[in-house]
Amino acid sequence: MKLPLLRWWVLALLCSSTIINYVDRQALAVVLPQLRVDLGLTSYDYGVVTTAFLIAYTLAQVGSGVLIDRIGTRLGFVVSVAVWSFAAMAHAFAAGAASLIVLRCLLGLGEAGNWPAGGKAIAEWFPKHRRAFAMGVFDGGSAMGAILAPPLLAALTLTFGWRAAFVATGLAGFVWLALWLWSYWKPAQHPWLSEEDRASAAIETEDATTMKRIPLRQLLGERKLWGLMLTRMAATPVWWFYIFWLPDYLSKERGFGIREIGMFGWIPFLTVDLGKLLGGAVSDHLLHRGWSATLARKSVMAVAALAMLGGVRVAGADSATTAIAWVSVATFGFGMWSANILALHSDIFPRTALATAIGWTGTAASFGGAIFTYATGLVVQSAGYAPIFMAAGTASLAALLLLIVVVGDVEQVRVAEAVA
Repeated sequence: MKLPLLRWWVLALLCSSTIINYVDRQALAVVLPQLRVDLGLTSYDYGVVTTAFLIAYTLAQVGSGVLIDRIGTRLGFVVSVAVWSFAAMAHAFAAGAASLIVLRCLLGLGEAGNWPAGGKAIAEWFPKHRRAFAMGVFDGGSAMGAILAPPLLAALTLTFGWRAAFVATGLAGFVWLALWLWSYWKPAQHPWLSEEDRASAAIETEDATTMKRIPLRQLLGERKLWGLMLTRMAATPVWWFYIFWLPDYLSKERGFGIREIGMFGWIPFLTVDLGKLLGGAVSDHLLHRGWSATLARKSVMAVAALAMLGGVRVAGADSATTAIAWVSVATFGFGMWSANILALHSDIFPRTALATAIGWTGTAASFGGAIFTYATGLVVQSAGYAPIFMAAGTASLAALLLLIVVVGDVEQVRVAEAVA
């Protein structure tokens, strides 16, 4: 198989892992109206359950990144996907909030490995000027999973019941694992490539075997790592809010049932994908035209931050259609933002430390998400959704400020050069 075609196959695998990750992750949100009846869950209970997931996800980010840098992308994905798929299936045996807390923690521990492993795989397979688009496709699986989850899980729940829905979605991860083990190796080791293509891939991606491993102490001393951690901590809770709470908002505030959530709840996540593809393609194009990584990535992210302000208009919308439209504007902006924040990691850090760096910034993002999710449960229980949409809409401005002030010039300091 030729190198370009195999690159697309690898990217398809990475995207599909993220799709499955998000279908499993969002399943609880989609079937929540039924769980309110069958298990007696309240908004506060649901806030605690989702916070438990995010705490486990947060704690596992750093560990999974370090593990993947040590054992490699191929085996790292196996561990991650196996754990979260088992946990997803086990949700079928939930009996109440307490058991859901345990199961969501296990799901979070497994799902944390997807982004460090996927980011490392893209750095192994794609040259720098193609990585933002590749990151957009890979990360776009989150939105595709969120698009598929409402209609898929609504149909499974209405036909077979919510317990069978969890079993079916969990099984998909084990099917993916079989395809992964059959077809993934690093380019320099891939048995499907010719020697010429292996050498070409190594040159284009600066094969990691020629780089030194970076000590964790040195990585943690890098200001840009902390800047990216703070930036993701401010921006990513916006995404968690829409993923975990949009179905409940449509149910409680707009009168949607599971059928209506299945019919319309996917729309804002389609715009996330469009944003990721467009945002990644535009910044890659600008980079290829000679723009610096700083200007190419951050100019797109500034536009993205302005689009995320659309969330401010949701609660006061005069109809469900208008509310979904404003959510879609905000999620489109988040998609543009997300593709480029991930690409910045590969612009700054060498591949020997990339999964670890993504693990650390992912930890900060999940920590922010856990705080925001817990607060959402409390605020919704007492004051409704309006204050939360206001906070979600304006968080992007804080994130943009941190990106500009703390991260600074993307090309000013590169860890690989500092170590050399």
